[in-house]
Amino acid sequence: MTESTNHEPGSALFARIQQLVNERGVDIRQHLTGNALRLDFADGQRLLVNFDSHTQNVWVATRSGGIEFIHRDGGWHTHDRSELFARLGEIIEQTIASDPINARAPVAQPQAVRQRPDPVAYREVRESHGLRNILIVLLAGLIGFWAAQKMNPPAVNADKADAQPETVSVSQLDLGQQCEGGFPANGSITVFPESGLRNGGPNDPEITLKNDHAHPLLLILAAPNTVIPSMSVLVHARQSVILHLPAGQYDMMFGVGTAWCNARRGFSDGHILKFDKSLTVEMDKPMQLAAQSSGAGMEDFQLFVKTATPEVALPAPTFSGDGSLEVQRQANGHFYLPGTIENVPVTFMVDTGASVTSISRDIARQAGIRNCKEVQFQTANGTATGCIALVTRMTLGNFVLENITVAVMPNMDTNLLGANVLSHFQVNQSNSSMLIGKR
Repeated sequence: MTESTNHEPGSALFARIQQLVNERGVDIRQHLTGNALRLDFADGQRLLVNFDSHTQNVWVATRSGGIEFIHRDGGWHTHDRSELFARLGEIIEQTIASDPINARAPVAQPQAVRQRPDPVAYREVRESHGLRNILIVLLAGLIGFWAAQKMNPPAVNADKADAQPETVSVSQLDLGQQCEGGFPANGSITVFPESGLRNGGPNDPEITLKNDHAHPLLLILAAPNTVIPSMSVLVHARQSVILHLPAGQYDMMFGVGTAWCNARRGFSDGHILKFDKSLTVEMDKPMQLAAQSSGAGMEDFQLFVKTATPEVALPAPTFSGDGSLEVQRQANGHFYLPGTIENVPVTFMVDTGASVTSISRDIARQAGIRNCKEVQFQTANGTATGCIALVTRMTLGNFVLENITVAVMPNMDTNLLGANVLSHFQVNQSNSSMLIGKR
């Protein structure tokens, strides 16, 4: 195949990517539909590559977000292609390494039965052209059809109950909506009446949205398997929002950009990123959604979703005359100690297996910790990005410590008291109690 030296046509681009995948020699299913190539890994993870034939930009989307590669000077140059394929190769290798099943050899498919591709919705948008080419390929004998409507937002919907939404990029949800002036306040919530979603009340589950990303984010909640917005919430950079949301299942989209348009469309110069995992909200189960930067671009962020556990008041420790403190083992089998970080109250869980004391990003923010060196930590859930900082003053009970190294970890529920602090004390432990005193 002969390639132009000035650009990378869609067909040649996908041929190169398929060659890149085949060279891995593992079980990665490839589904090419129009200008979209989907890679399905053995554990269910998906990678989507979109090629915009008008702008010739390439969008690579994963479950945690996406990256857009923009050609330069009207064509793809050697360094542009190298960056694209190098990053794509890294993502493929990381996905293979994330689960041993992804490294299995390719599984032969029966030739007698023609397999139809899973539903794929792909849409190309250019600011001056409006909506173009909404292609919906349906499963199990349903006839594919074209729907081109310039004033209505597209519904990406699958009739099959087991169909899962793709992680896709759509540039605009509704071109018919006029952009507003000014930037809304942090926590601005809009419920779209046509969705039928009621406003959340104080008895509905509490949802905390934390934006640790360097850019503002618009969270858009939609009915399952659609991109029809039900509600949107704007969270400024480095800010949090607390809201109450009716129990149910929601698809999640995030708007990113710099020029605000409106609560339905998000940003006029950005993208809407649709995540492939739905959000399930249950009664009496508070949740936290945290967005964190994963790169320099606006679209480079990861989303962490967790069920928050309400804090339980712990019994106060018993103090002796020399300042020693005794605490009782809790029902979960752990010991907890009261303390402070730069005068911010902290409850520590004793972890003798941890080499360094770890605190949450919230505690670090409250304590005014600024100089924090970014490092990679290996946790039980895989690799996480955190940082190491020096705390000038820390207390544990009545004891005062100075210049203590701590690890600041994202999305940490429990602050851990590690060996670097415990080594300053004499620690005696029985089945039901722990005594901590001067060494």
